[in-house]
Amino acid sequence: MKRYFTFLGFLLVILLLASCRNGKTTGEVNENGLPIYEFNDKDSVAVRALADDYVNRFKAQNYEAAADMLYTVRNDSVFPLSDDQRNGYLQAMKVMPFRDCAIKEQILRSDKDNQIRIAMLLSEDGSLDEEKGTVNFFLNPVYIDGQWYLTLLDRYAEGVGLYH
Repeated sequence: MKRYFTFLGFLLVILLLASCRNGKTTGEVNENGLPIYEFNDKDSVAVRALADDYVNRFKAQNYEAAADMLYTVRNDSVFPLSDDQRNGYLQAMKVMPFRDCAIKEQILRSDKDNQIRIAMLLSEDGSLDEEKGTVNFFLNPVYIDGQWYLTLLDRYAEGVGLYH
């Protein structure tokens, strides 16, 4: 039985190390055994630049160009949206009664568990500042192989929801 627990402990360490190979970990773990990530101003600026570019494309109603900025993550690899995902995104965005949008929040927690909240104004008499007549749209920036990418927030995606 002691060997079993030793093996499980060893396996857990191997899995944690494998899952951290692309992130900016401090080498420490939190109370839940998850690696602690460290981000600096360069990361915040890079993510904000991606978000700003996305929002500018979106405001110009250039949904094709906005879709070109979106990726999915599978097994620590980044892929452009599949044709089905891209078409679903484009159809959804084209029917929305969009008036304006603004970035409201940016949170960096780990390599894959992050959030950008974009408020989208849908109502003529609404307000982005007061967030009246708006809906929230979420992106998830991910850090893979030394680069930041934007993904649509999927609460069931690999690595999402572990830190909150």
